[in-house]
Parts: sequence; structure tokens; C-alpha cells
Amino acid sequence: MTREVVWDRGVSLPGHRLWLDPLVVRSFAFISHAHTDHARRHKEALLTPQTLALIPEARRPRGWRMLGFGEPMRRGDGRVTLYPAGHMLGSAQLHFEHDGTSVLYTGDIKLRQPGGVPPTFVPKADILILESTYGRPHFRFGDPDSTVEAIARWCRLALDSRVTPVLLCHALGKTEEMMLALAPYGFEFALEKRCVPCARDYAAAGRPLPGWVEFNGDPIAGRVLIAPPVGKDEIRRLGRYRTALVSGWAKDAEFARLFGADATFDLSDH
Repeated sequence: MTREVVWDRGVSLPGHRLWLDPLVVRSFAFISHAHTDHARRHKEALLTPQTLALIPEARRPRGWRMLGFGEPMRRGDGRVTLYPAGHMLGSAQLHFEHDGTSVLYTGDIKLRQPGGVPPTFVPKADILILESTYGRPHFRFGDPDSTVEAIARWCRLALDSRVTPVLLCHALGKTEEMMLALAPYGFEFALEKRCVPCARDYAAAGRPLPGWVEFNGDPIAGRVLIAPPVGKDEIRRLGRYRTALVSGWAKDAEFARLFGADATFDLSDH
């Protein structure tokens, strides 16, 4: 029955043999997006073409069914439709309908988009399964456009002072979206080596990116450097630089302190 939802190392609709972002390998599962905490080598996976393109070869499911947004697919006696989740390129919500009852699984979702993009559409459903990364009350984020503008001002101030601004972002998703958000301000970019394959895959999956160079230790005067939070050791060769953590976790003082950044910006991709 559609109303039966079970947690067993992942969300399951057992009456329909459908797993939603399970934590272990399953025979058939929906992968909502390409981040490593969601992608598993399932026997068969349902996912968007962009998500498949962004999953590294070693972590890809052994078989797959690609489904575009808004394209219904039969699953037993039910119907599955995917909708954009706004979390990153290819991220999807799953809407399941059966016998007059509907279930919506959001995966990681971001409702408010920067740059004047309309809010993420959330289809109506009888049962909502919401992945709540930032469920505690103190995780209240400001307007994303205002946060991007503050990041741009911080980068410009550093460059005007002949200091390299370093944005600490997750390599897949946040790095690329940060480049796209800051490009209208006229910045040029350099990427730490762990961001490079992700940027190439993002562009190949259909999201063209502003021009960038790979940071190899040589001077990169005049550019904004983007590195994953674990890549701080690589940037010590820069000489004069300042770091900013760009993450929803910047709202958490203890988490922000772990990375020892000079500044924090609570720009979330949720």
C-alpha cells in the first residue's frame, strides 16, 4: 500500500519495491543527486541524466533508468514523476502516485534560488518525506542574493588589497554554483585540484561555467581561488590570502571554528 513508508537504512515504499536514497546497495533505488552520501552502486537505479553524468565511474550504479523532469514512469501499479529539487545540477524530487494516494520524497532540496530564478516547485502530495539537513531552529538563512553580494564584496576587498580570496566550498555542486553566482561581478577563478574534475563534469553535464584555471601552486594574482574545506593545506603556498567558509554549516559556530576560516558566509545549497 502507498501509505506504508519504512525506514531500514534508507526510506522504502515496501509495497512497491522502491528504495529512496538508501544507505546500502539495493536491487532498485532512486538516487536523488550525485553527492557521495547518496550515490550507491545499486543493481539498478532511477536517476536523472545529469545525476548519472556527475557520479564518478567507481560509484555509479551497475544499471540504471534515466528519467527526465516531468516525464511519468510506471512502477508496478504506480506512477513515478521527477521534479527539480534545486540542490545541485540534476537533483530531483520523486513524486509517487498509486490508487489515489501520493507520496513526495524531496531528497536534499533548496527552495530559494539566487539570481532571480523562480522558487523550486513542490508538487502536492498526501505524504511528504523531507530530508532536513538543517532542522534545528538556529539554521535560518538570509536572502541568497544578499549573501552572494556580501561574498562578492569580500572578494573584491581582498583583491584590491593584493590578497588572494579563497572560498572554501564543497567540490561538487557548491563550487560550480558559486562560480556562476559570482561571474556577473566580473571575477576570474582558479580551482584547487580536487575541484577540477567536478567542474569538468558539471560543464559536460550541461551547465557551462565561467573560465577558470587550475591552481598548481603558481601565483594567481587577480583571481578568486575556490578549494574544498579539506584543501587548505594546498593553498598555504599562496603567501598572502584570506579564507571564507561558504556553507550552510557556517551558521554553526563550532563547525565553522573547525575550519579556522577568516570569514564565514551561510550560503546553503539546501
